[in-house]
Amino acid sequence: MAVPPVRPIAERRVVQHFVDAGAVSMADAIGYDPGLPSRQHAFARLKGADVLKTDGQGRWYLDEERWGSRRSDRRTRVVLTMLAVAAAGAFAALR
Repeated sequence: MAVPPVRPIAERRVVQHFVDAGAVSMADAIGYDPGLPSRQHAFARLKGADVLKTDGQGRWYLDEERWGSRRSDRRTRVVLTMLAVAAAGAFAALR
């Protein structure tokens, strides 16, 4: 049975909260209280990656450019991993 990718899902849900609230600039920053542990960890990761930034008063907003870059980097890693697995499988099949 496949296990869903919990980390990316939690990050997308946290980001979606900020997008839905329109908190995509410092002027529109909002307070955020992650309820679930998975969202607490996602919030911490996104803060550490500067995807979520503070206005200095305890409110947060989404840096959409950083979020797009983070998602692009993740996709690149996934594609490279899939290519490596496919190459290893092809090599093993041809031996």
